[in-house]
Amino acid sequence: MQALAHYPDGHADGVDLSPYALERAAEAATERGLADRLTLHERDARSYVPDGDYDLVLCVGSTHAFGGFGGTLDLAGRHVNPDGVLMVGEGFWQVPPTPEALAALGAKPDDHTDLAGLVAAAERAGWTPVYAHVSDSAEWDDYEWSWVGSLTEWALDNPGHPDSAGTLTAAREHRDQWLRGYRNTLGFVTFVLRRI
Repeated sequence: MQALAHYPDGHADGVDLSPYALERAAEAATERGLADRLTLHERDARSYVPDGDYDLVLCVGSTHAFGGFGGTLDLAGRHVNPDGVLMVGEGFWQVPPTPEALAALGAKPDDHTDLAGLVAAAERAGWTPVYAHVSDSAEWDDYEWSWVGSLTEWALDNPGHPDSAGTLTAAREHRDQWLRGYRNTLGFVTFVLRRI
């Protein structure tokens, strides 16, 4: 929606499996006056076939939808115009992962690489970064507190809901996994990529 707001002649497609996420996106687009330029699709992103290619394809924090970073470069990247941009946000090891970090994430050491490894993987796939933003610890903390906090607030505001107790438990478990596990170990970078 930020891209649509910056480019008043632009049109966008959003793809997600979650009807709730799509509903929220539709509401936000309406509130921002962008609904007439946004088409939402409830389907698996891996099998999404657009009517044409895009000047910009975004996949930030959702590479799992394509099977990881390499799959995103391949599958999402196929929809980018030859001179277009692929923007991908991905996790990486800021430091070698501790056993606590691996346990908290349910991960293996080779599930992520370091930042240089991500750049090398992009270039092997025919893409090169023209810009990158590495989220600092304050941004990462804001993200995690917002994620945990929104679940916690919902649970506290809806004590009689059958999902309330489970939601509160999930928020606490995630918070503890982050704080006692992968905080300052797992980093996040958003690349602006172009074809080599």
